Amino acid sequence: MNQFELLDSRLREELARRGITEPTEPQTKAIPAILSGENVLLVAPTGIGKTEAAMLPVLHKLAGSKRGGVRCVYVTPLRALNRDLLRRLNEFGKAVDLKVAVRHGDTSQSERTAQSKSPPDILITTPETLQIMFTGRNLRQHLTHVKFVIVDEIHELAEDERGAQLSVALERLARIAGEFQRIGLSATVGSIAEVSNFLAGVGRTVSTLTVSAVKDMRISVESPAQTESDRDLASKLQTDLKHIACMKRCRELVEEHRSTLFFVNTRDSAEALGVRYHHWDEAFKVGVHHGSLSKEIRIQMEDDFKAEKLKALICTSSLELGIDVGSADFAIQFNSPRQVTRLIQRVGRSGHRIGEVSYGKIITTAPGEIAESLVIARRAMIEELEKFNIRENPLSVLANQLVAMTLTEGRVDKEWAYATIKRAYPFRNLIRAVFEDVLRLLAELHILWNDETGFRRKTTGMKYFYDNISMIPDEKTYKIRDVSSRSIIGTLDESFVATYAEPYSTFVTRGRTWRVVEVGEDEVMVEQIRELAATPSWVGEEIPVPYEVAQEVGAMRRLLALELYPGDENAKNELTHWIKTQGEHPLPTDKLVTIEQGVGVVVINCCFGSKVNETIAKLVAGLLTARFGESFGVQTDVYSIVLETPRSVSAADVVKVLKETDTSSLGQLMRLLIRNSSYLRWQFVHVAKKFGAISKGADYKMLNLSKLVDVFEHSPIFEEALAKTLWENMDIDTASHVLKRIQDGSIELKTGPLSHIGKEAIGTRKELMQPQRADRAVLNALKERLLKENVVMVCMNCRTQRRAAVAQLPEKIKCAKCGGVLMAAIQPYVKSQLDVLKKGASNEEQRKELKRIYKNANLVMAHGKKAVLALVSRGVGPDTAARILARYQTEEDEFLRDILAAEIMYARTKRFWD
Repeated sequence: MNQFELLDSRLREELARRGITEPTEPQTKAIPAILSGENVLLVAPTGIGKTEAAMLPVLHKLAGSKRGGVRCVYVTPLRALNRDLLRRLNEFGKAVDLKVAVRHGDTSQSERTAQSKSPPDILITTPETLQIMFTGRNLRQHLTHVKFVIVDEIHELAEDERGAQLSVALERLARIAGEFQRIGLSATVGSIAEVSNFLAGVGRTVSTLTVSAVKDMRISVESPAQTESDRDLASKLQTDLKHIACMKRCRELVEEHRSTLFFVNTRDSAEALGVRYHHWDEAFKVGVHHGSLSKEIRIQMEDDFKAEKLKALICTSSLELGIDVGSADFAIQFNSPRQVTRLIQRVGRSGHRIGEVSYGKIITTAPGEIAESLVIARRAMIEELEKFNIRENPLSVLANQLVAMTLTEGRVDKEWAYATIKRAYPFRNLIRAVFEDVLRLLAELHILWNDETGFRRKTTGMKYFYDNISMIPDEKTYKIRDVSSRSIIGTLDESFVATYAEPYSTFVTRGRTWRVVEVGEDEVMVEQIRELAATPSWVGEEIPVPYEVAQEVGAMRRLLALELYPGDENAKNELTHWIKTQGEHPLPTDKLVTIEQGVGVVVINCCFGSKVNETIAKLVAGLLTARFGESFGVQTDVYSIVLETPRSVSAADVVKVLKETDTSSLGQLMRLLIRNSSYLRWQFVHVAKKFGAISKGADYKMLNLSKLVDVFEHSPIFEEALAKTLWENMDIDTASHVLKRIQDGSIELKTGPLSHIGKEAIGTRKELMQPQRADRAVLNALKERLLKENVVMVCMNCRTQRRAAVAQLPEKIKCAKCGGVLMAAIQPYVKSQLDVLKKGASNEEQRKELKRIYKNANLVMAHGKKAVLALVSRGVGPDTAARILARYQTEEDEFLRDILAAEIMYARTKRFWD
């Protein structure tokens, strides 16, 4: 039977008008289930009518029922999804005389007022806006009519605090509207039961309907061969031959297809690739799309891609979800996607039409990337997906929701509040004592009144609520404003601005290079230039690799059964060669951990994934620090842990920790070991802000964190920061399982000297912008370019100016006129500095400029021509140049390497050691 026959005739006519006569598989499964009134979780890939599968039966039921109020709430995690949905659902709504509207942070005040007076039948919104709707008297009344709630991309919400906040909001909605039908739409995930429970809440059942994501998907892995003929291009783009080979192959694939989605894992990778393609060939029409670009830029990129003005769009997870970007017919993943579900979602965006096959390739730059990509591609093709659990009892969400209740309920009965919150799946095991502790703390912070049986709002409660409506961690961001057009281009995180963005430094965003003109209180003024520069680093970038994937990579090393994996010959040969270069050294695998000793360093090569390695690293470093009374530097990767050690520590000491740690007490031990970590301090600030203990706009650099931690050490704030740190960064259960296997001999330990795998682990994973061991050709090309730069040498004694190329300058520089040795090196385009020297400093800004010039001159006096080389490089101001010169005074290669990636290296090093 054609399931469309169950629908209102007007809906069938609208479908026929669009040329749709046969339902897709998800529509066939979902329409009868939803019409029967069941709560439904539909798990299906993007692009095969999943939204219509949910909405057609809901529209049918709404059309035949009593009008009045908001009767269906459609929740999405992204505002961009809301735009698409409104366009798609409006015509169906008109067909059955139903009004569809959107309400979120960008909705105009006039539209909000209109919705309050005359509510739509179907309201599309975000989790945060749904929270706010409870506080308006009219809107709250309209919500009492809700009969359906649809949660789109529910898998994306279920994993984080936004989801916990939404789950409580749905229980609060059920208290005022009565029970409603719950419908969840999810991409392919490995924990369907967990997502189903999240949708249902406690005491309800959900029917789960699944559709395969990979039956019409083709994925393969490539590793392009590098050639010597690309050296000039590598020099021009300031990267190595392997990355050039990969960029060329990606370009070939883009030009072979009509529209390509080009996925990368981080925003800085998107920018680094985007600027290089533009620098290589402006005629190659490629755009950049990620969450730190302004809304206007993102929409422009989406529209240009849909209109096929762009051949490719380099993007992050910002385009993983169901935003309509038109008819992409191919997907590229640059290096490993890190997780199976991400690969399926990304490749699924190509062939984004019913009945089409989705094609994708993973292009890899290194043997480690090849191995991980092959494993993830194989697992994707058989839908072997990573599982996840929903975090229980996030206390910052609990605090947020208790205050939210006071804004709508007046005096809130504690029994009612506790019962309502416990019906939300993430809080099903919340104990009463913790509930009371959070209320008590909120009262002590003067956010609400609390007594024996109830609690109510204080005047400060409203401000707290609106300041903390979003559960996404706050980091201050700076707007990037183009000085010529005055338009906002995007945002930069505070940590990047603080460590890097000084006037005249350069960076990349939107795939273009910009020079900083001025740094204000909340924005950075820039101008566009045509050259390469640093890419900013943004918070929350790294995607963790699951334990199961890392273990299979280890098994692949051990068995070398590469015929099981979908990769080209070059990729498999390159991987085989890399494994064989381990030579006589033992090869770390899924069943063997090697512990290698170098000078002042111990490397643990272990295939346990991001979170397990992080846990083991903190355990080993913490216990050895306690034993030896000295600090250890720690760096972790998916397949290794690097410990920078005092000379007295050996590989045998590490073996002792791994073999003798009591796994039954690992959780308590880790809580003790991370109490003084930078992880916890950073998390503590964010949690304290969410509780209202620290004001939202507080500058963390001005806070006495040690004192704050002491004050709140035994409070829910500290407990939440501790629990959240362990949850987000570590995996205690799996680490405990791994330690048991080591202790019972299932996993063997071997010690020895550093192997090539161990040496690779010591150098961080290669970045496009930051070749860790840039070859001599790249360094020589960099030096040659710097020597050709023009510079104005200004004598700070007699103000004589001399313009010359850097190559023309002597090693020790002095004024030809007066013999003065205090000479500043100023780039010709920096008019403000030349003006200050000519006219003098008459205001505070000019005095700061003069101070920078003297700092510049002192560097030139101390280091001569080498200082000028640093000062004329892209994006290196006097402060950065001073750091480089202080660090490398003799080794030219190291000096040039540091210039090549000074900004990123400094930002990351500072963040790592802080």
